Formats: sequence, structure tokens, C-alpha cells
Amino acid sequence: MESPAKVVRKLRLAAGLSQRDLARLAGTSQPAVARYESCAATPSWETLQRLAAACGRRLAIKVEVEPDPHDVELAEGMLDLTPTERLRALSRYAHLGDLARRGRG
Repeated sequence: MESPAKVVRKLRLAAGLSQRDLARLAGTSQPAVARYESCAATPSWETLQRLAAACGRRLAIKVEVEPDPHDVELAEGMLDLTPTERLRALSRYAHLGDLARRGRG
């Protein structure tokens, strides 16, 4: 996967545009384009789409979720528990505590 900085630069160069030209066509500033290309700032998805459109291109996003091994272990360990036992077990995990408290109410 390429970084947003590389994507912006590749799009701009492939379109034969200067940073100033791309900025004008995309409704942003040349310093903003320079920050995106140098990794000093990360453009939002909407801004990336606007920059791509200014270069005559469209971007597609592909999201892949990689499960956290800890979460997989937790889920596997909870399969044999009753719903009440699951709620009690959830409260032991800080990042799942809110879910457990909402489930009790």
C-alpha cells in the first residue's frame, strides 16, 4: 500500500501538473499540496478524492481489517460462557468495559 504522499505525487506527475496547478484545480493551496507530498500533513479521504479528480483520476479504497490476536483469544475463550458470564468477563477488559456496562442496564 502506498502512502497518501506517494499517491498525491504520482497522480500529479502522471497528469503533468505542477503543485501550483494541482492546487488551483483542486481548490487548495500549493503549500498544502507540498505538505501532502512531503508527509508533513495527511490529506483527508475527501481531499485525496478532490486531488485525484483534479488530475482526471478516481481513487478506490480497500480496507482490510486484521484482527488483534488478543481479541481473537478473548472471543475464543468466551464461546463457552453463558451471556451473563460473558458480560462479567468483559468488564475485566478496559477497552470493552463500556460495552459490558451498557449490556447490564
